[in-house]
Amino acid sequence: MNPLPSVSFWEQQWLKNTDILVIGSGIVGLQSARHIKLQWPHREVWVIDRAPVSLGASTRNAGFACFGSMGEILDDISRTDKITAYSLYEKRYKGLSQLLADFGETSIGYEKTGGYEVFTPEAAAEYEHLSANIDKVNNALKDIAGENPFQPKSTAKLGMKVLENGIYTPLEGMLQTHLLYKKIHDAAVASGVKVLGGLTAKPPEKLDNGKWRVSTQEGYTFDAQTLVVCTNGYATQLLPELEVMPARGQVLVTSAIPGLAWRGLMHADKGYIYFRSLGTRILIGGGRNLDFEAETTPELNTTEAITQYLLKYLQDVVVPGEKFEITHQWAGTMGMHQNRTPIVQRLDAGLYACVRMGGMGVALSAMVSRELAQLVKETR
Repeated sequence: MNPLPSVSFWEQQWLKNTDILVIGSGIVGLQSARHIKLQWPHREVWVIDRAPVSLGASTRNAGFACFGSMGEILDDISRTDKITAYSLYEKRYKGLSQLLADFGETSIGYEKTGGYEVFTPEAAAEYEHLSANIDKVNNALKDIAGENPFQPKSTAKLGMKVLENGIYTPLEGMLQTHLLYKKIHDAAVASGVKVLGGLTAKPPEKLDNGKWRVSTQEGYTFDAQTLVVCTNGYATQLLPELEVMPARGQVLVTSAIPGLAWRGLMHADKGYIYFRSLGTRILIGGGRNLDFEAETTPELNTTEAITQYLLKYLQDVVVPGEKFEITHQWAGTMGMHQNRTPIVQRLDAGLYACVRMGGMGVALSAMVSRELAQLVKETR
């Protein structure tokens, strides 16, 4: 193994002038850095990441501008409580609205298609249970959204092997992940933020002078007055005390299916299966509830078990009788916990975290990044 190259005097002079350092160049890290820079335009704000572009979830998601499904909401309530769950959905709704206001619908490929939650015949009892709770959930959320978020709706035109009715929400939309990331990245750079890829951070060290030292596996060192960790599912690799678990999300994309009868977003099985149209292709992801323990991992490989599970769901339920191939396949890493409320927190003098997006970083990023920047402003 070759030794690390030495760091030159010139490199160190350039890098040591970091005032505010953000670790993680995903959509949360970049937006956080931008809002901090806009508050202090004369301060040096740097973002570092192990990859040339973000490698966790920001460029590996399904492209959902996701409000959520009835099944997911009731599942969240069962694991936390109503106040916590409804507050999270308020953050999602407001976050999506802010994201669109910040970057524009056209530039990120946004389409407000609405979304269905569909149910196989074997899930009829689940459909009845969710349908019985629609009014309660709508009453809790309609003031936030300005309309009832959920309604029963026929699925006959979808061409799927599902119950004749599903639960529809007009609040969902889809976007093009690469366009969103590029827009956020370019906005951060335009504000004066410096972004460096290829630097894998080690756990930070607090210095006697109050600064935070971040060394990297590549031999570089940054000393910053303010350090912000935005590594989401990888957060505990830097800050082990945080209550965040990595969760692998696996995704497949099919070849073109000329007879595809629907367009938009779909959820099933409490949101653990999600799929959308991609032109005449289908993008499908999820299935980690098959084996939560195995999928609580930061590894980015795909697995045969979940691949076959998603394929079978496509073949048996989504497009029965259609022929297709899998043309793309990947995995990303989300940050999860029993309580999926994001962590936006000051951990120590000059040390902050903005992590645990619960698989909803797209919906939450515009809000939590503003919260983080305001927290830094108030407590730095």
